[in-house]
Amino acid sequence: MKISIAIPTYECHGFGWLYLSELLNSIHKQNYKNYEVVISDQSTDDNIENLIKYYCNFMEIKYLNSKQTERKISSNMNNAIKNCTGDIIKYMCGDDFFIDDTALDRIQLHFKANTDAKWLIMGSVHCHSIHSMHTRIVPFYHDKIHLGGNTISSPSVIATTVKEHLDEKLSMLVDCELYKRLYVKYGKPIIMQEPLVCNRIHPNQQQNSLQHVIEQEREYCISLYGE
Repeated sequence: MKISIAIPTYECHGFGWLYLSELLNSIHKQNYKNYEVVISDQSTDDNIENLIKYYCNFMEIKYLNSKQTERKISSNMNNAIKNCTGDIIKYMCGDDFFIDDTALDRIQLHFKANTDAKWLIMGSVHCHSIHSMHTRIVPFYHDKIHLGGNTISSPSVIATTVKEHLDEKLSMLVDCELYKRLYVKYGKPIIMQEPLVCNRIHPNQQQNSLQHVIEQEREYCISLYGE
């Protein structure tokens, strides 16, 4: 099974290229090699584009210059997903990375063993840098996840065999709504408790400036799925 790794990126106050290089290094180390990397880049500079020219020597990368699209992680991720050609789509935020070199292999083996499943979630850890991992997250789904109680973590911990896009009306609850929709449409996910990815915590994360929209977004999600 071919895996498409969908990655939205932007300059991230000058750190975007560094975060992406750590993610691409973690992909290059994977023992499973049947994959493509699809990068949608909303950067205002050329640092990420130049970085990708180097990594194209080592892996299959489809680079999408998305400077003209709406500057939101949802629209950026959706642009990457739209251009994926694999049997499995692995969502990965540009500032996160794999911490297990067998992650892609494990993902495709779980889908092969569970042919009816359409989505998969995996464990994760948090970090402030690639050398400071902490706080292991063991994911689980619950019926009120769309209200904001995120027990799964960021989209970097999911993979799907369907092209399910992020709701571009949302920012803070975009991941929670996605998980609710996947459950409603496709049923229970495959759950891999072992941590395979790291979610990076840093002051430049886009959601840090969006706390004020949470109540409005919660009302929107209630209109879709109820309380």
